[in-house]
Amino acid sequence: MKDQDGQETPLRYLFNKRVRALATWIASLITVRSKDERLDFDRERIAKILLVRATFRMGDSVLATPAVFLFRSNFPHARIDFVGPVISKWLFQNLPIVQHYQIYQRPPKAAWAYVPLLKHIRATKYDLAIDVSCGKSALRAFIVGFSGARFRVGLRGRRDRWFNVRLDRPAETSKYKNLPVLVRSMGLPAQEVFPSLILSPDEKDKAKRQLRVAVMRRDPREPVIGIFVGGRRSIGKRWPKENFMQVITNLNTQCINLVVFVGPEEKDVIGYFKETLPRDVPLVFEPSTRIFAALVSNCALFIACDSGPMHLACALGVRTIGIVVKEFNSDRWMPPPSLARVVHQTQGHFIRELIEACSMELENLSGKRERRRVENS
Repeated sequence: MKDQDGQETPLRYLFNKRVRALATWIASLITVRSKDERLDFDRERIAKILLVRATFRMGDSVLATPAVFLFRSNFPHARIDFVGPVISKWLFQNLPIVQHYQIYQRPPKAAWAYVPLLKHIRATKYDLAIDVSCGKSALRAFIVGFSGARFRVGLRGRRDRWFNVRLDRPAETSKYKNLPVLVRSMGLPAQEVFPSLILSPDEKDKAKRQLRVAVMRRDPREPVIGIFVGGRRSIGKRWPKENFMQVITNLNTQCINLVVFVGPEEKDVIGYFKETLPRDVPLVFEPSTRIFAALVSNCALFIACDSGPMHLACALGVRTIGIVVKEFNSDRWMPPPSLARVVHQTQGHFIRELIEACSMELENLSGKRERRRVENS
């Protein structure tokens, strides 16, 4: 079977998806629709909270982090746990949660691991379990519904039979802004909170030294621009490699420190960039999620298509240029101006526009550094 891009879809993913769909269908046959419960936080004692974001992409995990801070601010003394994939387990280190329950995508664990997972979750006796995706996934509804929590919260719709607190979908569609809206719809105060990840000083220092070695042919004291050349090709979010090379070549002639990043989904272009990158522009493939995040955190500017690394850079406080290749749903997924400059692909002069955006961002960064130097002198 092939995906939208004509690429072969691994059988293990198809098997996993169908097993989950079958399990959800069987569960819907043998269970009844839960009755609505009134959730009044002024009267209920909430001591244990379970947050669920059961999807497997990096970006989805990063975009779930505001939920941790929103519920922590409302329940400073509660135990807060999270259900998510292995990538959120690594990314969420140092966030204010007690336990991370891991879900699996690949068989055979994806087929049988949910039974002991739910057994463990039910034994904890949560007061509140909530799907924080602002979506309607069957797997998330299944985990929240069978958590055994007193209050099981999710969006109203086709997959809401296991919830007993059903919410309307937030009018706010931006993934950077809809979680506070969702929390407020539950009757809780919620200020605007953007995605945030926490790295240790040691992680940042090690990555800083690694980047200095990578750009040693240039002045390592100058800021580094990171460029991630990937994106989900199957849904049209990856920019052509030749376009990236034009941008890289242009910036390199300006004697700017560049580092090009690739991930496990970019194996098909690694050979191309190894052959065509200028000798003084390093190509970095870092399999460790934490080390990759630390490397990105040391970049002054990060350029990427709509992708997990783009959201990661924003969550690390790195100024970002986000490339919109496919306009569909771009308002939903792209970061706000305070975190990134978003550049939309248009006919004709897009590469020039992107390079100009880089120049403007670098000028802004240079001005900020100069102001800090004057303030500290």
